Amino acid sequence: MSSQRPRLQTIAQLIPPLTYDLHKGDCGRIAAIGGCEEYTGAPYFVASAALRLGADLAYVVCEKDAANVIKGYSPDLIVNPYLRSDANKADHLLDNIDKRVFPLLRNMHAVSAGSGLGNDLNMRESVRRAIKHVRELDIPIVLDANSLAIVCETPEIIHGYAKAILTPNQPEFKRLCKALGLDAGEDVAADKLAQTVASKLGGVTLVRKGKFDIITNGDRLFVCDETGGLRRCGGQGDILSGATATFLAWGERYKAGAWKHSGDIKDEDIPMLAAFAACMITRHASFLAYDECGRATQSTSVLEQVDIAFDNKFEEILKAVKPPKL
Repeated sequence: MSSQRPRLQTIAQLIPPLTYDLHKGDCGRIAAIGGCEEYTGAPYFVASAALRLGADLAYVVCEKDAANVIKGYSPDLIVNPYLRSDANKADHLLDNIDKRVFPLLRNMHAVSAGSGLGNDLNMRESVRRAIKHVRELDIPIVLDANSLAIVCETPEIIHGYAKAILTPNQPEFKRLCKALGLDAGEDVAADKLAQTVASKLGGVTLVRKGKFDIITNGDRLFVCDETGGLRRCGGQGDILSGATATFLAWGERYKAGAWKHSGDIKDEDIPMLAAFAACMITRHASFLAYDECGRATQSTSVLEQVDIAFDNKFEEILKAVKPPKL
């Protein structure tokens, strides 16, 4: 498969320059929605990857039984125990959850949903409502893991929302194809099928994870063939979600004119650029982790390499690219 890549100099324009004029939150406020009693690590990886890349604030919205565990992983995360499983729903009805989640979402620059969500129906309904709120608020969103099951059940929830990025692995991608009535047979070209899925969903951006990451909005297509590590430990997709949400948040700040820039990037190009940048950095971080740890590589190993991977790809470019003078 031929590699189609955007220029890194273009992507670098989305990265906020660090100056003494910045305030807390100027470099991005990210929310990771997910995390249940069984899966506490996933939203931690999402939020921590965002902070490692340079987002200012990372929030986790999770089930109450997961909250103290996630808080114990890191004091840097702002953990909100708003979600409720079926077992705990008596003390917090869905409408009450809505009333707590909506004001939080209103202050976010980007959201990631689904990591560590699990299969609990009450949790899933809460996230379904959160996705609708995100769309109403016109906030970019990354959908991964069990939030993709929500898309399979109700594709209209995300259809036509250009600020949405879906990040399915191979089994999740096949389920999406089935839900949309598409043949995902081995004889169908992966890039063409990914483009068809993105088009069927109304032009959302799709990241089909695999040996190569295929990134498409149905019209344009990038292929990220950055060398990654050889370990396939759980949690790397969550790191990708956090990285993607961060670049989406920076894209929102770029559009808002939070810093002086040339304005070369079109609004509609930001999700594709964000997805490619996140794939590249996550794959490179995986490579660095495997180079150091070999078979012992875990997702914590990959997380520790995210900032190094970012510097390897963008540090020299950022030194050369100076924002226009005020």
